Amino acid sequence: MTKAALFLVLVIQLLCVQSASAKTFFDYYQNGVMEYRQGSYSQAMSDFQQAFSLSPSNSNVHYYLGLLNDQFNRNHEAVVHYQFVMDHCDETRLVDYAATRVRDIQKTALAGISSPVKTAGVVALKQFSNALLVEATMNEKVAGTFIVDTGATYTSISREMADALGLDLTHAERVPITTANGRIEVPKVMLKTLSVNGVEAHNVEVTVLDLRKGASFSGLLGLSFIKQFRLTIDPQLGQLIFQPL
Repeated sequence: MTKAALFLVLVIQLLCVQSASAKTFFDYYQNGVMEYRQGSYSQAMSDFQQAFSLSPSNSNVHYYLGLLNDQFNRNHEAVVHYQFVMDHCDETRLVDYAATRVRDIQKTALAGISSPVKTAGVVALKQFSNALLVEATMNEKVAGTFIVDTGATYTSISREMADALGLDLTHAERVPITTANGRIEVPKVMLKTLSVNGVEAHNVEVTVLDLRKGASFSGLLGLSFIKQFRLTIDPQLGQLIFQPL
């Protein structure tokens, strides 16, 4: 093989490798969505910035960049992306959330608070079988995985969690609840705070359940938490969207 022919073969091989490894807009977008749902916000930011460079007028990319800048308290950048969503997006739920966050950020700025306390926001969902799961922190010290249950009157935690929180169940009020095995009475106590990815509620009533050992969740996220917000569940984007009442 002549040198010229060998050089041509090497060039073709190099082009094929580059073509196979080059990521498209959809690669970056899909990876970004997956990483956002998993809570890998820094990596998600990197992928959505790449997606933005390839398609700067895509309103869904702007929406996620708004969410991610919100996570990092970059208020100005978040507002810029949210404003684009408000001006160009056709999906009502995204526009409504973007408008709410812009108002909240502007109110905070007018109040002279440099870093807003997040009382509402967007929470990435994890799915296990047919259940929707979120990570939550109780009284700012104990964390666990909760199943979202909009039909449950109370948020519930396991007895193991109650022990870890140091809750006194001896004199706790007992309330009736309905389970798969019928109606039972369980202790009801109060959590000072319950936080789901920065979405925080105060004075949340919770019941204490005897969950089986080795369960993949620590409790149920019920109405005693959810009712403090206006909740939208977006299964397509894998999100819970909490807005102030």
